[in-house]
Amino acid sequence: MQVSLRPEAITRIQETFLDSLRAQLLATALLAILTVLGIAGTSRLYESLRRRRGTRIAEIASILVLVVVVAIAVYGFSAIWSVLFVLEFALNAASISPWEAAQQVVTLGIVATAYLAIRFVNRSIDTLAETRALTKHQSEVAHHVADVTIIGIAITVIMSLWGIELTNIFIGAGAITAIVALTARETLAGMLAGFILLFSRPFRVGDWIEVNETQGIVTDVTIFTTKIQTFDDKHVLVPNDEVTSSQLTNYSRNNQLRLEIEVGVDYETDVPRAREVVVDAVDDLEIVKSSPNPQVVTRGFGDSSILLECQVWIGNPTMRRTHDARTAVIDAIADAFEREGISIPYPQRVHAPRGDGFRVESAPREGAGISTTDD
Repeated sequence: MQVSLRPEAITRIQETFLDSLRAQLLATALLAILTVLGIAGTSRLYESLRRRRGTRIAEIASILVLVVVVAIAVYGFSAIWSVLFVLEFALNAASISPWEAAQQVVTLGIVATAYLAIRFVNRSIDTLAETRALTKHQSEVAHHVADVTIIGIAITVIMSLWGIELTNIFIGAGAITAIVALTARETLAGMLAGFILLFSRPFRVGDWIEVNETQGIVTDVTIFTTKIQTFDDKHVLVPNDEVTSSQLTNYSRNNQLRLEIEVGVDYETDVPRAREVVVDAVDDLEIVKSSPNPQVVTRGFGDSSILLECQVWIGNPTMRRTHDARTAVIDAIADAFEREGISIPYPQRVHAPRGDGFRVESAPREGAGISTTDD
C-alpha cells in the first residue's frame, strides 16, 4: 500500500512560497513558534480540564492534543524542507495487513486500559491511606503488588493476542524461580514475612514493641526488615522473618499498660491496712488511670517482709510515661507509709546459738592496761 503525503496543494505552496532558502528559514521559525505555543496551550488545556472534568480526562485529552501538535510539526518541517519522501518511505515500510493493524490497535487498547487501571488502583490505595485505613508501609506494598499484577495480566493477554506460546515461558519462569528460591531462601523468607506483616498488621509505625531482646519504637517497615529505634537511641534492623517467628509484644496496641510495683512491709504490720494505705496513696495520682482501678495484692512471704504488689494502669503508654508513673507511685507509697508509721524493712541476719551456745571474746586493745607477752 503506497502512501502519498504530497497533495497538489502542498506542492503549489512549496513552489510558490518556499522556493528560496530565506523563505524556508522564515517558515521554519514561524512553525517553531507555533509548535511551542501549541505545547504551552496543551499544558493550559490540561489544567482547565483537570479542574472541570478530573485528572484522568485531562491527561487523555492533553496527550491526544500533544500527539496532534507534534505530528503537525513534523509534517510541516518536512514539507518546508521538501523531505516528505522520508515520511512516505517510513509509512510505506510500516504498511501492515488489516489483521496486524487490528492486533496493534487492540494491543494499544490493552496498554491504555492497564495504564488507567494502575492509576485508578493507586489512587484508591492513596485514598485509603489518607483515611488511615492503611499504613504507609501497607500502601507502598499495595502499590507495588497492584502494579505488578496489572502489568502481568496485560503482558499475558498481549502475548496470547500475538500468538506467543506461553507454555515454554512458564516452564522457564518456574525453573528460574526454583533456582532463585534455593539460592535466596532468606531473602524470600523475609519478603514473605513482609507480606504477612502487611495483612496481619500486628503493629504500626510509631508503636512501642519488643521482639526477643530488642525493645523500642517502630520507625519504618519495609518488605524485608522492620526498623526499631531503641530507648538508648540505637537503630536496629530486625528481619521480618525473625519478627514473625519470634514472640512479639506490642505495648501500644491497647492504648493502656499495667505496671506492677512491689513493696515489702514488716511482719508485724496490719497487712489489710497497709493495702488500703497504698491504694489511697496512688488513687489520686494524675498519671494513673482511675479505670481500671488501682489495686494491691499480697504476693507472698519474703526473707524479711511480706511482699505487696501495687498494680496501676497508665494510658498512652510510652517508656517515658512508664518511668514517670513508676517514680510517682513509689514516691507516693513512701510518703504514705511514713505518715502512717508503716516501716519498709530491709534484709537482716540474726545469729542464734544452738545447744550450750558459744562465747565470743574480743582481742585486747593496745594501751588498755593489758600486758602481752611474746613467746
